[in-house]
Amino acid sequence: MPLISFDGVTYHYPGSESPGLCNVTTEVEPGQVILVRGPSGSGKSTLLRCLNGLVPHSTGGRFAGRVLVCGLDTRDHPPRVLGARVGFVFQHPDAQFVLEDVEAELAFGLENQGLPRPLMRKRIEEVIDQVGISALRRRRIETLSGGERQRVAIAATLAMHPQAIALDEPTSQLDPQAAEDVLQVIGRLVAELGMTTLIAEHRVERVAPMVDRVWTLERGALADQEPRTALTEGGARPPVVDLALRAGWLPLPLGLREARSHAGRLPRTSAPVSVPAADGPIVISTDGVSKAYGQRQAVTGTSISLRGGEVTVLMGRNGCGKTTLLKLLARIIRPDSGRVFGETPVAYIPQDADTLLFASTVAEELLGVDPDVAGSFAPWLDRYPRDLSTGQRQQLAIAVAAGRAVLLLLDEPTRGLDPSVKQALTSFLQRRAADGCTVLVATHDVEWAARTASRVLLMADGEIYADGPPRVALSESLVFSTQINKLLGQGWLLPEEVPV
Repeated sequence: MPLISFDGVTYHYPGSESPGLCNVTTEVEPGQVILVRGPSGSGKSTLLRCLNGLVPHSTGGRFAGRVLVCGLDTRDHPPRVLGARVGFVFQHPDAQFVLEDVEAELAFGLENQGLPRPLMRKRIEEVIDQVGISALRRRRIETLSGGERQRVAIAATLAMHPQAIALDEPTSQLDPQAAEDVLQVIGRLVAELGMTTLIAEHRVERVAPMVDRVWTLERGALADQEPRTALTEGGARPPVVDLALRAGWLPLPLGLREARSHAGRLPRTSAPVSVPAADGPIVISTDGVSKAYGQRQAVTGTSISLRGGEVTVLMGRNGCGKTTLLKLLARIIRPDSGRVFGETPVAYIPQDADTLLFASTVAEELLGVDPDVAGSFAPWLDRYPRDLSTGQRQQLAIAVAAGRAVLLLLDEPTRGLDPSVKQALTSFLQRRAADGCTVLVATHDVEWAARTASRVLLMADGEIYADGPPRVALSESLVFSTQINKLLGQGWLLPEEVPV
C-alpha cells in the first residue's frame, strides 16, 4: 500500500488564475527516495506542502482532488496531525525554529505532543546521534552556521518519528562541504532506517545517485519517471550525465562512482590554458580591511582590487566572511581597520531578496527597469512580489537593483534558481561586465561559478587564500571543484568542453 498518494490534485493560490498544481496523480511507496525538480515557480514547494496540510489549510486558495498521507486525508486533518507523519524541512531552516538553543528546539515538538519526559529524553539522545550534532546540543541557534542549522532542523523533524520526510532545497544555502554533510545524514537515514524521503533540489548532482524516482514539475503538471529516463530527457541533471550523453556511455551514470568506469575511455588531454582576467581600470579596492562582530573576527586584513569588465566569484565555507566583505565594499558597514578605496554607484543584492521588494505588484517594482529586462517578467506583472517563489523573487530583485550600477555585488544570487534561469543570469552578468561593469558574486554554486567567472577568490576564516582564473582556482580541490574536474582532473571543468 502506498505511503503517500496524490489523486487528481489541482490547486490555485488565492487570487491566481493559473494553477500551482495541475491534476497531479502519483504515489510513493514506503522507503522510496523521490527527487522533485522543475523550473523556479513550477510548484515544487507547493507539492511538498500538500503533504503536511500547509496547502491548503494555511495558504487558502482552491483545492481539488485528494492527498492521502499514511492513510490520512489531508483535507480532513490539520497540519499539526499530518506533521507528525511527514516531517518537513523548510528551504530556510530559520523559518521553523521557535526556541533559542538546540536542545530546547529538539524538545519543542515533543512537548507539544505531550510525551512523557523520559521518552522525550530518549528520542532527543537518539536523534542527536543519528544526525551527528552532539557538539551542537548546548549551542544557541544564532551561533550556528548554515550547515549546522540545516542539520538541527532535520534532527528536530526526526525527533517526531515521522514515517516520511520532505526537504525543500536542503542544500541551497550551504557550501559544498556542508551540503555533503547534510546529504550524508539523509543517505544514512535512507540506508539505516529506510526513511521515505522527498527532496526538492535544483543542484541535482548531489542527490541523483540515491533516488528511486524523479518527479519533474512544469507549470504545476507532474511527470513521474525512472531516474535515467528523466535525466536523459533534460531538465536539471548532473554534469556527468551531460558528459555521458555526449560520449554515449551506457548504462547512463548518475554520479561519479558510476562514471569512473567509463572515464578511462576518454582521450587523455589537458584543458586549454586559462584566459587572463580583465585588465580594465580598478574600480574598488581594499587595503588590509578587518571587521569583527564581538569576539568573532569576520574579515582579517584583506586586500583586494576589482576591475571593470570583470566577473569575480567569491567562494568559501559558510561563515567564512563572504557577506561581511560584500557589505564592506558596499559601505553598508565600516571596517574596524584598513580602508576601502573607490567611489562608484553600487548595487548590493543580499541573500534575502525580500528586503529589496516593497511594491504591491511586480509591475510597480519594475518601473524604470530596462524594457528588455522587464519583458522577461511579463507573466508575473500583476502578482504581489512576495507571493513569488524564492527563485522568482531573486530574479526580480536582481533586475530591480542592478540596472545602473557600476559596481554590482550579489550574495548567493543562484539560490532557488533553475538551470535555465542561472544560464540567463550568467549571460546578464557577462553582458554587464562587457559594458564595463564590475561584478562580484558570493556563491556556493561551483558549477555555476565555473561557467560564469573570469576570476575566482577563495576565502577561509576571513582571509583570501586563493585568487586566479576558474581553471586554476577550481581545479584539484576536494571541495571547490566541479563534478567533471573531480572525475577527470587535468584542468577540465565543464562537460561540454571535454573531447569525446
